[in-house]
Amino acid sequence: MRRFANQTVLVTGGTGGQGSSHVRALHAEGANVVIGAINADRGAALADELGDRAFFTHLDVTDEDSWSAAVRATERTFGALHVLVNNAGVQNPPAPIEETDQTTWSRILDINLTGTFLGIKAAAPALRRATGGAIVNIASTMGMGGTAHYAPYVASKWAVRGLTQTAALELGRDRIRVNTIHPGVIATPFIQEPAAGATAAIADFYSPEPFAVPRLGEPMDVTRLVMFLASSEASFITGSEYVIDGGLLLGPALRAA
Repeated sequence: MRRFANQTVLVTGGTGGQGSSHVRALHAEGANVVIGAINADRGAALADELGDRAFFTHLDVTDEDSWSAAVRATERTFGALHVLVNNAGVQNPPAPIEETDQTTWSRILDINLTGTFLGIKAAAPALRRATGGAIVNIASTMGMGGTAHYAPYVASKWAVRGLTQTAALELGRDRIRVNTIHPGVIATPFIQEPAAGATAAIADFYSPEPFAVPRLGEPMDVTRLVMFLASSEASFITGSEYVIDGGLLLGPALRAA
């Protein structure tokens, strides 16, 4: 039997570089997948590509009613929700704090933090009705330390850490596990293309040469960890943080002269 047979997984930001990787891999392992995203054309195309056991639902993660509708559609279509992957996120155009306007600040926190909060809030009752399940929150290595010029993004991802641990405490007795993944520099348009309003991409500031594992990450590197944490193999793990960055946070891997 495939790993996620008879399980239903909702992935937010499901049409992006990492999100679509999660969706495809979970579907290949037998899951019913719900692709939650803003872009209807891309979402419908991915659902059509996968065929059976996949459907797209429009989901604005900053809107509580949109979340309620997505969860209702999931249960109506597949009967239950077993896993939520809070993957949706955006980055801010790089700028010092003094030059970051409040509109940008609010937008980044609304999507990255409030979107995760609303996802947990909306999914918890459904996961409880399914007699338990898992929530996987995608944060960032920028949530593990300060990064100049990315204050809104850094603040949002730091906050996701505390939110995850609080949710793990509140939901553990309902057999709902909540964990966080902190990807480093992953080769997707998210880091390889400039954010809206920016002229440089995050990848422009990072060379993998000093990493202990000297390459950019691939979406599947993160997806494998998502699938582990979403599965029964991680049944005794909750409130935990997993960094997947090739050693970026360790500092440079110096070589002898």
